[in-house]
Amino acid sequence: MKTVILDTETTGAAAEDRICQLAYLVLDEEGRVLEHYDALCTPPLPLKIEAMAVHNITPEMLEGKPACTETEAFRRLEELNIPENLLVIQNAEFDLGMLAKEGFENRMRLVDTFRLARKFLPDQHTHSQQYLRYSLGLYREEADLIEALGVTVHPHDALGDVIVLKQLYDYLRRQSGIGEMVQLCAGPILLEKLPMGRHRGERIEDVARQSRNDLLYMLENFDLDQDLKYSFEYWLEKTKGDVKITVGFGKYKGKSPEEILGIDRGYLLWLRDKADRIPAELKEEIVRVLGEE
Repeated sequence: MKTVILDTETTGAAAEDRICQLAYLVLDEEGRVLEHYDALCTPPLPLKIEAMAVHNITPEMLEGKPACTETEAFRRLEELNIPENLLVIQNAEFDLGMLAKEGFENRMRLVDTFRLARKFLPDQHTHSQQYLRYSLGLYREEADLIEALGVTVHPHDALGDVIVLKQLYDYLRRQSGIGEMVQLCAGPILLEKLPMGRHRGERIEDVARQSRNDLLYMLENFDLDQDLKYSFEYWLEKTKGDVKITVGFGKYKGKSPEEILGIDRGYLLWLRDKADRIPAELKEEIVRVLGEE
């Protein structure tokens, strides 16, 4: 088994954007670096200023460079793309989406360090790679690897990020085995704590009990990733029988359908028959309270 630790830099983050740098390390089963690749490549569209401000790659640096699929790095990545190998990426959805535009379809087992960091390190303020680099002290171990590889790295370019990513992967391996990490990343991951928003750092179960409508609002209105969506739905369902279902909006915000029934039955009828996008559990409670009417 070989492990590929990979990062890309791109012309931007939109649907039309493409790869302008591909870098990765290849490790053996003991974690020793066997190969390393760092390829600048010419994308089929210009670099966006916003992207240049992050990775510091300029159009002049790409002059005369081959297309991504024509680089040695891409050709070797395709050779490594077998089910026996392991692919490690921070926020894999983004990089795999970019690689797919080059015709690469991953067949390796996948470890997404961003998703796993949220699972195993829930008390970190954020789970970006650079934040974890400093909060976990990973930066202290970079110099030896850079010297061993004999490379020059630049902040926030793909090779520099791969160096950091290896340290993060090594750290996570001390929290969990490879098999467990792969299994977790194969489906939605159940999170214990909220990694964002005004309830950041709180147990999702507690929020589901005490500020339930906040989770319901985020489910309805936010573009949540699969782990957040799964975790919200899991904890909302698990706590459903222990809480009072209330209206989270409008003139009766905070009141239960039972309470509203004695005040304004017509409002409940309107919610049941005409209101759009109300939580399913609230709709069910309204129907129960109104009975057969």
